[in-house]
Amino acid sequence: MKLFICIVVSIISLIAIFYLIFIPIKINKNQLKKIKQQLEIIEDDKLLIKWNSMVHEYLKFPLANDYGSHSIVLLAALCATKSGPILELGMGTSSSPLLHRLALEQKRFLLSADSDRRWINYFSSFAVNNTLHELKYVEIKSEMGIEWATSNLEEYRNWTVVFIDHRPGSRRQFDLMSYSHRSDVVILHDTESSAVYQYDRALSLYPYKYRFSKLRPYTDVLSIITFRI
Repeated sequence: MKLFICIVVSIISLIAIFYLIFIPIKINKNQLKKIKQQLEIIEDDKLLIKWNSMVHEYLKFPLANDYGSHSIVLLAALCATKSGPILELGMGTSSSPLLHRLALEQKRFLLSADSDRRWINYFSSFAVNNTLHELKYVEIKSEMGIEWATSNLEEYRNWTVVFIDHRPGSRRQFDLMSYSHRSDVVILHDTESSAVYQYDRALSLYPYKYRFSKLRPYTDVLSIITFRI
């Protein structure tokens, strides 16, 4: 449980920093009291100082509306796990540069896959003379995106972190099930729309869950592993 708790505490720290520094509105007393209560679970003040520094270094505010809400969670997950391979299902201007930078700094292998060749071309420089970051195009011809299942991503290796944000959205529920036993931590985007994406059955497989709901779309941190966390 230690790793999972570390990720959650890190996210809560980032939430507090987000409210206190970056939101350009007045915080009422109730909001401030709630933030202070959340911070009570943080045992060491140095943790908050560390995350404050990392937020300034890695994230740019305001986060991209509807697209960058997962950035805080990804930053917390990678900094908490520190090592091991990363799989990005669905690329974008918020997640891909952040994962690329952290993977290089932490010397971790990152595989980014997408069904839109434009994203592969846009980030093609990431893989030039770089053995730590690989890009993979998955050509989708079916409505349900069955091609993701035949792209050999599951058999590639066991993952430390898997980020699920790919298309078509109807495919995500199946990959959420599949990677439950193939990754220590799964980061799932758009979880406020669980019914739309039919996440509920797959989410029931994960005994350990945390939902980051301070920014929309919501992002979940998920894990089924007990003896390694």
